Amino acid sequence: MFAGKKRSLFTLTGLYILTIPFFNGLNVTTYDNSQLLGHFAPSTTAFSYAVYIPIFAMLAFLPLGLKLGKQIKVRTMILSVSFLSLLFNTASLFAPTIAWFVLCRALLAIVSIIGIFASMVPILLKYNPALNMALMYGIFQFIQKGSQHLYQYLGANFVSFHNWTFGVYFLNLNFLICIILAWYFYKADVAPLKTKFQFDWRGWIIMILFFAIILFLCAEGQTRNWLNDPKITLAFAFLFITVGIYLLHVRFTPEPLINPDVYKFKNVIVGALMMFYIGIMNGTGSVVTGYMTNVLGFDSVLGAVTHLSLLIGLCISIPLSTYLLYKRIYLATIWIIGFACYGIYHITLYFRFYPGIDASDFYLPLIFKGVGMGFIFPVSLLYISEGVPPQLSTSRMMTGIIAQAIFASLLGGAILGTFISKMNVQHKTGLSQQLSAINKQAESQLENSKKKFLFLGLSDAEAQKKAEKSLSNQTSQASILLAYKDIYLVMSAICFLPIFIILIFKLWRRPIGRVEVEPIPI
Repeated sequence: MFAGKKRSLFTLTGLYILTIPFFNGLNVTTYDNSQLLGHFAPSTTAFSYAVYIPIFAMLAFLPLGLKLGKQIKVRTMILSVSFLSLLFNTASLFAPTIAWFVLCRALLAIVSIIGIFASMVPILLKYNPALNMALMYGIFQFIQKGSQHLYQYLGANFVSFHNWTFGVYFLNLNFLICIILAWYFYKADVAPLKTKFQFDWRGWIIMILFFAIILFLCAEGQTRNWLNDPKITLAFAFLFITVGIYLLHVRFTPEPLINPDVYKFKNVIVGALMMFYIGIMNGTGSVVTGYMTNVLGFDSVLGAVTHLSLLIGLCISIPLSTYLLYKRIYLATIWIIGFACYGIYHITLYFRFYPGIDASDFYLPLIFKGVGMGFIFPVSLLYISEGVPPQLSTSRMMTGIIAQAIFASLLGGAILGTFISKMNVQHKTGLSQQLSAINKQAESQLENSKKKFLFLGLSDAEAQKKAEKSLSNQTSQASILLAYKDIYLVMSAICFLPIFIILIFKLWRRPIGRVEVEPIPI
């Protein structure tokens, strides 16, 4: 079916390269927001939807994409999705409005899911069970997480070189390479995983409705001040009603999309909580990005270069953690190392939230974050899959994705933004109250600023106004830094807490157990 000798390094490398563009269909086009805002001129709310919709489309289509992927011949599937990716990606260049642009991006996200599955099937068939599951999960995580930061770096460079369209052209080049590789490596056109097609359409529609409600909350929760707005309160009520409707649907469906029987396995419940925990810890990355951009004035390229430190951490940790899992190391050991690295990352940055620091000051903390990701992700994916029978694999996979991506990363990220805004206002109010005649340092700074503006030729009233604005801006910067410090101090405590729980209660003093191959480890 495949070119090259069985289990040859050349064939394995080629098959893995095929997966990379589909993993990064949304990553490489990490456009400069200011360019998109200037090009399409959307409102703030419309742009929020533009960011969220492709991600939700990809996650919503995942279970159907996996089912469809099993019914289509591998060579036909990879060539088809590569061509469709080229088509949808190119169409985004000619989008007249932000709505058409989002539609093209959403379609690209959907076919990327099929592309991921299409490019992974040969690896699953050709190299498993010859490869231990821990090794395979580790390799996939290394490709997915490592290429993510590399592609974001390349995308930022292409955007800065000309404009946001260069990222699209670069991704098109990747899909062309996929077509060439598919022609070479896929000699036979067969569907080795084809089974009788059976899909829970009604459950899928309910899940899409559930995602649509969370999409609304993510895009408009902060602007509507969450539960203070009746529409947000109504959305939360519909969220619980949707869950109730799905539980009623499950009683009359032999093979539901997410089968509640999967929660009879304790590791699935604990694993889902762990995936949620991971999403929360990674969600604070947006704080660092905002700090670099809004406070320190880093451009997109410098920010992307700085975040390549994560790749260094991943290159260290994923091979090491995969080797330890392969050698049957205790789960507790892996988790303690991972949480400790996340804790060091947060506490180190807590002490580095001050204006004027250099990009090099971020390298070490981000390396620790990369090491934490490399230790936490593979073991968590293996643990939540442990002992779950194949017929419940999709239920287990969707549980982890909803916990990490939907609730923690997307909804949690939106709530985090609200907390930062409120803490920023509180700190700014407190600092502003100190700007009085009693505060000799503030009064002296105000007088010095006023003298500078008077020297520039401004009138007394204009100089006073400019000096007060300058002092107010400094207060705003100080208040946002204090808000960031609060978040990272709390997160450092949250990261170290699981270590004490694991040690006190002597949890997971055993190696990983049996893990099924299906579905693909995303």
